[in-house]
Amino acid sequence: MPSSTSEKHTKHSVRQYLAANISTRHADLPLLACCFVTGIIDAGAYNAWGTFMGMQTGNTIFLALGVAGLPTNRAPLQWLRSLLAILSFIMGSLLSSAIARPFGPTRRLSLSISFLLQGLSILLAAIFITTDVIPTNATRSNRVMIGIPVLAWQFGAQVAASRALGYNEIPTTVLTSVYNDLATDPRLWTRKNAKRNRRAAAAVLVLAGGIAGGWLSRLRVGFSIVLWTAGAIKLTIGLAWLAFGEAIADGPDV
Repeated sequence: MPSSTSEKHTKHSVRQYLAANISTRHADLPLLACCFVTGIIDAGAYNAWGTFMGMQTGNTIFLALGVAGLPTNRAPLQWLRSLLAILSFIMGSLLSSAIARPFGPTRRLSLSISFLLQGLSILLAAIFITTDVIPTNATRSNRVMIGIPVLAWQFGAQVAASRALGYNEIPTTVLTSVYNDLATDPRLWTRKNAKRNRRAAAAVLVLAGGIAGGWLSRLRVGFSIVLWTAGAIKLTIGLAWLAFGEAIADGPDV
């Protein structure tokens, strides 16, 4: 009987732990890691597939040029790749928010499941390339349509998480607003300015990720090694959410 009571107490404690809202005080760290993931995947995806997975502003311009039939040397249905990436990104944001809302977007289990699924999606795309379902260099192959939704949706979920955690200064997939906010920050040269530091770190990490993605893409295995690397980072982030401490009142430092 005491053993049964102890077991019930343990199960209750585990459920309570997983259902707890995580502290957001240091939640910027995994989001900054996501900036690196954006850079490494988008550099690799643009080089291999001619399309961005996370940066939908670029895809919107590509779509507009495609409607105009430009540039003339683009791959067949290149505009459709961009449209598919945009729609998949939106669907990822929509589904992520809709699923997380009833359970609470900052609950430990919600965040962990979301990022684990994102990581598994990236690894699935890596498997597609490794097994030649999608060619290693598919700039002119329409088989990339298989991989685009798998990669783009998880960036939508990633951005939804950054919003839910309250770190709007780290959008994780775009830098235009980050550069503007850095330049116009009245406290830009103040010694203690957490938001400025996060914005600067986000820009540096996207750049670093892009450089890493470019160099890895030069290897014989090409885009697949980029995705294996990014997927491992996302899975690590998903597991890391389980270790975040509970402190509902804690918010982002300003």
